[in-house]
Formats: sequence, structure tokens, C-alpha cells
Amino acid sequence: MKILVATFCLDKAGSHVLALALASELAKKHTVYFFNQNEQLVDAGMVAQYLSPAVQVVAMDRYPLYNAVCWKLNALFLKLGARFSVHEKAKDWLGRYARWRYGIDIMHSHEPLVAKSRITRLVQRTGVPTVVTDHQGYSMLIKVGEFGYVPYANLAQAVVGVSQYTADLFTGALVEVPTDAERRAGEKILATDYQHEYENARQQAAAGPRLPITTRVEVIYNGVPRYAPVGAEPGPLPIPAGSFVFGMVGRGNQQKGWGDALAAYTQVKARFPERRFAFVAMGDGPYLRTLRAEYEAQCPDIYFLGNVQTPHPYMRQCQVGLFPSWFSEAQPISIIEFFENGVPVLASPLGGIPEMVCPPVGPRRAGCWP
Repeated sequence: MKILVATFCLDKAGSHVLALALASELAKKHTVYFFNQNEQLVDAGMVAQYLSPAVQVVAMDRYPLYNAVCWKLNALFLKLGARFSVHEKAKDWLGRYARWRYGIDIMHSHEPLVAKSRITRLVQRTGVPTVVTDHQGYSMLIKVGEFGYVPYANLAQAVVGVSQYTADLFTGALVEVPTDAERRAGEKILATDYQHEYENARQQAAAGPRLPITTRVEVIYNGVPRYAPVGAEPGPLPIPAGSFVFGMVGRGNQQKGWGDALAAYTQVKARFPERRFAFVAMGDGPYLRTLRAEYEAQCPDIYFLGNVQTPHPYMRQCQVGLFPSWFSEAQPISIIEFFENGVPVLASPLGGIPEMVCPPVGPRRAGCWP
């Protein structure tokens, strides 16, 4: 079977790790191509670590002459007052070319089908059978009251929820009514951290009541290949012996709860002055850089490592992993990785996290702290 795996981009994110790892596994028995729609947004180290050489990447930068010509035409048309991007249109043509050139049998999108997404247009214009994995894209839209995506989601042959929570929220079996404060916070997060995806979903959104989901919905929990070191691992951090070490991995945005985690850490240190503590922060982004500037000089026991391709050696130095996200989560990869290294996790009781951290005792939807 010839499979086209598609993502909006390949910047550092757990959902992209899953997409790359899944493409690599599928390539063991199938012919797999990977359509990266935004070649400017690529974490090269992540791609090198998780994508098999057997998977051929389809992206504008893989066709240098075509890419250069499109950029020149793009500049010319914008100068003449065009209200569209030639380069963005060229990506549409590239997707259609890949479908025809490689005889794609099925597409697996890790971007939700919404009103103005490229993948939606590709499905509509080529009829390629498509399965969508919902990493929380639909969940975020639901939480801010955006339901215009439903007719487009129903174009998929199936939608895979990476947790029972995301699947139930998507189908409407679970109904959550956000407060005004939660809705405003969600809209701010979407507009800041998922700007293009959010605008694609909002434009041309259908008015009126929510339409029913008619496509097939399945739950397949996240997973990643078991960690196997390639080459020499980084040495251990110079953390003083006897320290109780907290660890956190994630995008460096506000939604992940970095500010709350660091504030709580300083409170713990103040409450137990006789104990030694350390905090290992693995992630990067403008918000986390602001926190780093605030904390680093006065707290040498906080180790800001930035993005790391192999967090496992540092995770093994931790006594507990943290995941204090406060808006929406499906099934975070970093929790899986902490567990793989035998490290317990303290996490927010939201989204699909309780299915990972809490034992299946009592009502499934009951919130709980580990």
C-alpha cells in the first residue's frame, strides 16, 4: 500500500514525533511518503531521530527549482497587489502532484480537516481516502465553541482519537461547557500558538447548531518507539548529590504551565529550606525564554536546557516528572517518556491525562490527581 502521511509542519511537538515514528513503522511493510506542508518550520534533529530513510519527504524544499520559481512569482504577484500567495498555492499543487505521481492509496493526516486547510482541499479535489489523527486540534476548537469543522471532519474515512477523552469530546458523547474565562484563555492560546490552524478553522465556519459526526471514530492511544541511544549520550547534569529533582518537558508556551511549575518549585524550596532540590527544564519558546531570564540568575538549581533531542538521559536524573498544562491535552508524549524511564508523573487532571496517570478506578471521567 502507498501511504501519504501529512503534517502542517515539523517543528518540535509530541504530535510530530508520533507522526514521524508512525511513518517509519508503516514503512517496514508499505511504501510511505511524508508531506510536510511548511518546509520553513522543521526541527531537523527531531526529523533525523524519528524518520526512517525509507520514508520519502514531500516538501517544497525537496524541489529547489520549483520552490525558487514559486518564491519569485510570489514576490511579483504581491508587488502587483495580489491578495493570495503563489507559494501557498504551489503547496496545494505539490500535494495533488504527490497523490498522482506516487499513486497514493490512502492519506493519514495529523492535521485536522477544517474549513480552509490544504489537506481538506486535497481530499475534496482528489478524493484520496483519508484517516485523521486528532491530537487535540478538534478538542481545542470545541473548547472555544467552534463547530464549523464538522462537515470537513466528516470527509475523513475515520478519525482517530489518541485518548477516549478526545474521541468522546469529538463525537459529542462528552459535553464540556467552558466558562467565559476558559473560552477567552483558549482563544488566546489558539491565536498565539496555533494561529494558522485556528484561522483556517474559523473562516467560513458554519453558523447554527452543531452538526452530527457521521464518520467512523476510533481510539488508538499514543506510543513511541522504545528509546535506544544512538552514539554517545550526553553526560549527567552537575546536580548536587541528594537533590530531589523535578523534570519537565514540553513546548515553551504558557499553556504548558511552565510559569505555574517554576512558581510552585520556588515555594517548595522555601517550605523545605533544609532540603536540596533541582529543576530540569527541557523545552524552548518565547514564553519560556522570558521565564529563564527571570529565574536563571537567582536560581542556579534550575537547569534550562532548551530543546533536547534525547530527553531520556536527563529524565533518568529526575525523581518526578511534571506536566501542569492548564488548557487542553490529548495524550502527551513526554508523560509516556517519563514512564518509560521509570519516573512517576504529577500532572493536571484534564483532557486525556487521567487515562495515562490515574488508575481506571471509579467513573472514567472523574478528575483526579496522581
